[in-house]
Amino acid sequence: MFDPGKGWQYSNTNYVLLGLVLEQVTDKPIGKLYQKEIIRPLHLRETSFPNADPALPEPYEHGYTLQGQSNGKPADATHWSPTWSWTAGAMISTVDDLLVYGRALGTGEGLLPPEQQTERLTSFLYGLKPNTPQRAYGLGLVDQRGWLGHTGEVPGYNTSLYYNAELHTTMVVEVNSDISVGDCSADKPTMSDSPHDIACSEPADFVFGELSKKLGKPFDTKQ
Repeated sequence: MFDPGKGWQYSNTNYVLLGLVLEQVTDKPIGKLYQKEIIRPLHLRETSFPNADPALPEPYEHGYTLQGQSNGKPADATHWSPTWSWTAGAMISTVDDLLVYGRALGTGEGLLPPEQQTERLTSFLYGLKPNTPQRAYGLGLVDQRGWLGHTGEVPGYNTSLYYNAELHTTMVVEVNSDISVGDCSADKPTMSDSPHDIACSEPADFVFGELSKKLGKPFDTKQ
């Protein structure tokens, strides 16, 4: 895509490869590693890694997608297997647990030693395209105008989770749809009644952006 040091490109494959490396280095299945390093230390009681069983614990919302649908009608993707995403996005959680995790992600408290959190928070390459001064990617972390966190998406589900240090605020939005909204390109199908007077965004990002405006710290929803 580019010469080393001249750009960056987000890739789920990188996270899958990282998961394979972690399993070999620690000699532990990734699910047990998540339990040891993240889930138990943060007391996340409703968070799990599905391993070979992709079943959602009840209760759960049905998720809807346009992926793979040529007729423009949403498909129920609730029970589509997420195992293809593995360490790139197969985790199962709830809003309550994600509020706890989001704060740990932004502050490092309970998750990383201070020196490692500092390294993470200084890893944003703002001048390296497609990064901008307002939005940049670092070590598994996004800085969106002071909101630190990440998004997640599998067919039928879409999540935005960020922490703002200035506001001392964690905010999470979960939507049971991955269907984009706004003025989107052909490769991002939307519903026929989707508004076209707003920038294209994922549904959770759109809601997050509107909420962030109310808090006085607008979030950049542009894709």
